[in-house]
Amino acid sequence: MPTYIFKNKDNGEITEIQMRISDLDNFKASNPNLSQIPTAPNFRLKGTGWYETDFKTGKKKNLVKEDKETKKESKADSSKKE
Repeated sequence: MPTYIFKNKDNGEITEIQMRISDLDNFKASNPNLSQIPTAPNFRLKGTGWYETDFKTGKKKNLVKEDKETKKESKADSSKKE
């Protein structure tokens, strides 16, 4: 669930509240003395990344390598025809 930060207009107190996105509009309507403070997303991406070969098996595993070899062969064939 996302965390939202609100500032009380009367006394300046800051409050963090976790709620569903669908409940946000109802909460704002029922609490007019609170104003929402915009914040940055609260997640980080960690790890080394995703690679093409992570979820492939068998012949599908080296698609890029095969594609480069196929291009080299087609260039060689076209130069022989000339």
